[in-house]
Amino acid sequence: MWRYIVGLLATVGVLTLIAVGGGIALIASNPFSAKPLPRSMVLSLDLRNVPAEAASSDLLRGSLFGSSRDIVEVVQLLWQAADDPRVIGMFVEIGDDQAGLARVQELRQAIANFRGKGKFAVGFAESLGGSGSHLGDYYLATALEQIWLQPSGGFAVTGIAVETPFLKGGLDKLGVQVEGGKRYEYKSAPDSFLETGYTRPARENLQQLLDSLFGEFITDVARDRRLEPAQVRRLVDSAPFDSEKAREEGLVDRIGYRGDALEEVWQRTGTVRDLISLSDYASDDARPKPHGDVVALVRVNGPIVSGPAGDGGLLDDDVMATAEGVVDALDEAARTKDVRAIVLRIDSPGGTYPAADAIADAVGRARATGKPVIVSMGDVAASGGYLAAIRADTIVAQPTTITASIGVFTIWPVASELLSSLGIKVDRISVGANAGMYSTFQPPTAAQRAIVARELDVIYREFTRQVGEARKLDSGRLDAAARGRVLSGVDAKRAGLVDELGGLQLALSIAKAKAGIDESRPVEIRRYPDEHDRWQRIFERLFGLAGVDAGPTVRAPREVREALARMGIVARPGNVRLPPLPPLWR
Repeated sequence: MWRYIVGLLATVGVLTLIAVGGGIALIASNPFSAKPLPRSMVLSLDLRNVPAEAASSDLLRGSLFGSSRDIVEVVQLLWQAADDPRVIGMFVEIGDDQAGLARVQELRQAIANFRGKGKFAVGFAESLGGSGSHLGDYYLATALEQIWLQPSGGFAVTGIAVETPFLKGGLDKLGVQVEGGKRYEYKSAPDSFLETGYTRPARENLQQLLDSLFGEFITDVARDRRLEPAQVRRLVDSAPFDSEKAREEGLVDRIGYRGDALEEVWQRTGTVRDLISLSDYASDDARPKPHGDVVALVRVNGPIVSGPAGDGGLLDDDVMATAEGVVDALDEAARTKDVRAIVLRIDSPGGTYPAADAIADAVGRARATGKPVIVSMGDVAASGGYLAAIRADTIVAQPTTITASIGVFTIWPVASELLSSLGIKVDRISVGANAGMYSTFQPPTAAQRAIVARELDVIYREFTRQVGEARKLDSGRLDAAARGRVLSGVDAKRAGLVDELGGLQLALSIAKAKAGIDESRPVEIRRYPDEHDRWQRIFERLFGLAGVDAGPTVRAPREVREALARMGIVARPGNVRLPPLPPLWR
């Protein structure tokens, strides 16, 4: 009886939460009092937080009590605003210096398209490069026609810095040994646990990556600001400095506050004084919306893991790409008759080999139906994220996309010495010679270590075979691009791992061409899975609070394992992913 009462009260609580949340969402959306937008207006774009690759489905932050737009939706709205005669210009607020560079390039390209239609783009920033270790905010700002910088803000764009903590010394003192291995010397993902500092190959590879990303920044900024590349390098090396010096050196255009920048906007518009937010513009039914042939958009966002879509905790923020969910979306898009082509958008540092391989297989099956599949890479599409892409018709990456990392590793902690020092003994009873070989309580035997090494060899050999066949690379060229090397989009194209450099717009153009759609014809971008599936997952999580069976749920031990997997700690071979490299992507 007591369990029945508790369940009943929990159910009532969940239903109340749904009702209140739905009411808040309805009021926030204001569907009954929406008024038409003016005939002339300026679009207000707040990029102090650059849109994420995928919108949040976190119950508290993304879906129930708030809203978020992903980078694809924001870029699409900017395309539509560029073609909307009512929109005469754009006012942009800048401030996210930690934004992933590929997303910044997506926005730069959309802004360039907007300006190419004869419309102005004025930006304002309180400061630039505040963290001193990245440059995303200024890189984005240089796509604008005019940059305003607050007098007290300053210019602190000093380059790109990556710092990696190495835990081996501390783990040794604790009595925690890390078992496993990697293929091969450039696969630096497990080095935080296996080394006391960067190895020579890892340092060499990471430096090459940073040089390539920084070189792309220098080239674009020099062109946009009409400066010599050597001068931009000199100024970055002499930063930080004050706002006035930034103006004198041609890095920004005007010094002033937000109100001053807006006055500049109103001087350009004359009598027009309507500043419309992107949210209001998105809610307007009169904006140009493309209709016609359908191109499906399927997302691979976050570490790739096995399991069904929505197989997460209550406050899961869609940080995982489940193989089953992506495969189902690809299969559905391939079956849908009016879908002419598929764009697979990948933003993933990798994951487990079987999960990534399952996505690659689904890409091949989609192509077998006669529909072209074009990959568009985001900030990072590396290791398992790259494996998922290789069977596409065409792979498109931004110049600053972080990709490749063709390799494999496995590591897991063994805490036997730590437990022994605490007086804790873990005994084992097992059946099978190798049962428990990935135990965190007892180290593996020499024979079991040999088994792990053999499995790593098999996975690496199969991984590279698939890449070589799909990309038509001979053994020498493949080896030069593999062994765990991490490459920028520019270097990956040079190595033969990607086909074209560009963003989502280029991927869609290629999809249209391969599907036989005239370039001048608009297309409808249809997302798979449908947005209602996201709400279904939210309701399932809510019902889970009340003990109502709405499908499989994730047990706490699995959540712990997935959290460890994000750090590269797994208990079996087959982990194909990048190490965490802040602030190159978030």
